[in-house]
Amino acid sequence: MNCKEAAECVSALFDGEPMPDEAARHLSDCEECRLRLNEYVQMSAELRNMASATAPQTVPEARWRLAEPVAPTNWLRKWRGTMRIPRFAFALMLVAIFGLSGGLALVKARSQASGSVLLLSAKIPGKGVISICTGKVSPEQDMCSFGQVGLPGTLTASLRFISREGNRVQIGVRAKYEPPDKEPATTFDAELKGVPLEPYWMEPDKPLNVSVAGFGTMEILGELRDHEPALFPGATLDPGPDELRIWSPLMIRDSQILADMAGAFVGTQPQESDSGVVFYVPKEGRFVFALMPFEGAIEADIQINRIYFGQSGHSYVVVVSGPVARAEYKHVWVLHQPEWRPASPGLSADGSFVGRVKLSDVLSK
Repeated sequence: MNCKEAAECVSALFDGEPMPDEAARHLSDCEECRLRLNEYVQMSAELRNMASATAPQTVPEARWRLAEPVAPTNWLRKWRGTMRIPRFAFALMLVAIFGLSGGLALVKARSQASGSVLLLSAKIPGKGVISICTGKVSPEQDMCSFGQVGLPGTLTASLRFISREGNRVQIGVRAKYEPPDKEPATTFDAELKGVPLEPYWMEPDKPLNVSVAGFGTMEILGELRDHEPALFPGATLDPGPDELRIWSPLMIRDSQILADMAGAFVGTQPQESDSGVVFYVPKEGRFVFALMPFEGAIEADIQINRIYFGQSGHSYVVVVSGPVARAEYKHVWVLHQPEWRPASPGLSADGSFVGRVKLSDVLSK
């Protein structure tokens, strides 16, 4: 018997078959076949060990029982009981937690009282906010001047910062009302010339009522902030229902910029059905925009923050800093009045401006 035949007998031996006598005699005389037999023995032992290691273990039968009720945690008892940290360290931790909580409350309470920027908003009952002014709280700082037409009549006012004591701020107000039958001056300074500066003390978030002769009451709200807001107080990028917005408008005609009014903002009043927005451009006249059709107006397309329209062979686009109106509005109507020029105080024919107007007043004139 040769080594190849003996190897087959060795394999059969590990499969449980008997080995022939001739093969056994060959193994006793052949060293190479004996080494092969020893390798088979080692392989067999390793395979048995692996099989026993991966065999599933018997899981003992579990006996379930109801858990013992847990008594509510009592921090006083915990304090008297054993801790994993020293009691002194635990006490310092509690002091730190309460200190941080109180500090947050104090910071929140002081957030509007320690600012160096004064924000003033003027409001007319029934008309809403007509002007918003911001400026540093420095002595004798002029905040803003503004005019409101169509009351009927014209209200012109100027606000100035005077001094500050803690949370209180002293401002000066000059205000004048002209009835509708009297033409106002062409500038704010000319209209308010001779009107005395009336000082008032006001506190944050408390309205200040200012009486205007011949008109009634104008309400002013003040707020101290640590920065000048990028948006108007309470303003969001999402327009209100039935609101048309013109915000930092840029008007382009045939790829040529006609007007760029960064920072200017005006919006229609949702409660006024005939409310519109005007955009005056020097040498181009007035453009009146509305979300509803009106006499003489043409239809323009809205694409989020842009208004497209064409007139007299020219193409116009108005680009603003936010949505023109809500998504359900796809069109806006525009009336171009090329011969119109401003006559209100503070409005120069050489400067662009935006404002709010009643469509009925536009059509009547």
